[in-house]
Amino acid sequence: MKFNFIFVIGISLLIMSFSGQNALGYGGPPEQSSANNYTVDINQDEESYDLGESITFSGTVNKFDEERNLRISIFDFSKNLVITQKIPVNPDTSFSHNVILNEKFLEGKYVVKAQYGNSKATVESISFLINSDNFSDIDESSSTGAKIPDWIKSNAGWWADDQIDDSSFVEGIQFLIKEGLMKIPSTEQGSVSADNKIPDWIKSNAGWWADDQIDDSSFVEGIQFLIKEGLMTLSS
Repeated sequence: MKFNFIFVIGISLLIMSFSGQNALGYGGPPEQSSANNYTVDINQDEESYDLGESITFSGTVNKFDEERNLRISIFDFSKNLVITQKIPVNPDTSFSHNVILNEKFLEGKYVVKAQYGNSKATVESISFLINSDNFSDIDESSSTGAKIPDWIKSNAGWWADDQIDDSSFVEGIQFLIKEGLMKIPSTEQGSVSADNKIPDWIKSNAGWWADDQIDDSSFVEGIQFLIKEGLMTLSS
């Protein structure tokens, strides 16, 4: 009887051991699902255009939110932000938007970033070309002169990855401006915002800048927006 009891206990432990191995055999806990992300699929009607023509962006998002807009941002060959616009999305998840290639544009290659969700992972990128016979001769080192110390990018990257909150990021930028470590062109101060909500595209810009996907000037434009909208105040 004692032998049978020991035998049963041994078999039970053996089964539990195999069960544990099977549970861990799939590589641990499952990866986080991206099902809750607002993603976007975007395309344009042509691959190249002439100055003065109109470019049509169209596509779909993975799910519709009536309180959410799609943001389309266009950057030139030097990673300068040319335009950024909020685009409404139709209830059937489709969208379409025209952009006239006016005096803001030059000949060369442009990158388009579309974002409907909150994180960098939800950004979709495409590119187009404005026709030019001497595109290779264009000086890509041109800059608007907004120079920012490289170490500040760490803060921007942490903020974009939600490792520091909005208030900490704003306070850090305010300190850098006050100490003269960041030069911001003259900007009219807006009234203090009631909800103090920083738009998602500003955080995306900070992440792109931290990853060297856009230049200093484009990042500064985002800071100017915060000042104009009253989301950041500058001491006199």
